Amino acid sequence: MAFDTFSYFLFLPCLFLLFVICPDRFRWLLLLVTSFIFYASLQKPLLLFVLLAVIIISFLLGRLIERTITPADRKRVLWLGVGGNLSLLISMKYLPFSPLMAVGISFYVFQAIAYLVDVYFRMAKADNHFGYFALYLSFFPKLLQGPIERSGDLLPQLKAKYTFDYDNVRLGLLLFTWDYSKKRWSPIVLPTM
Repeated sequence: MAFDTFSYFLFLPCLFLLFVICPDRFRWLLLLVTSFIFYASLQKPLLLFVLLAVIIISFLLGRLIERTITPADRKRVLWLGVGGNLSLLISMKYLPFSPLMAVGISFYVFQAIAYLVDVYFRMAKADNHFGYFALYLSFFPKLLQGPIERSGDLLPQLKAKYTFDYDNVRLGLLLFTWDYSKKRWSPIVLPTM
């Protein structure tokens, strides 16, 4: 489901209404399930497997990095995570059996690597909640086009208690409409020779 399709324009307000009425403790689960549904709508089952593999590798190794005491062991675990994630990226992007299948994989692989580096340098703590961590890597608004978020920026926002704010919703709709209209109806400018 692309961001400029009719189905996305149905999907987004329905999700927002569900999010507003959903109890706070289940909102992360609602966003996680809809993120996986969004990614599954691309109809590339292998991509869901790779996303889940990146989530599991990064979650477990992030916790292991945090628990490991010696610097040499911490570095080995970090490189194991970086290597594991990059091997998934390379296999999906550059091997002949999977051309044009790696939609969005670069964003969540590099975000997973950034998370491991943050934990390694103790800029962030390893997340203890698998569900929130899975949502952090698979959150649908940024899954296909980024940006690559630092865990210290996005994870606290995903865990924060939500309160409806009319002004924020209005501003968000205005920004969304403005950006969409610029993208959708801007003239194509070709470079001159």
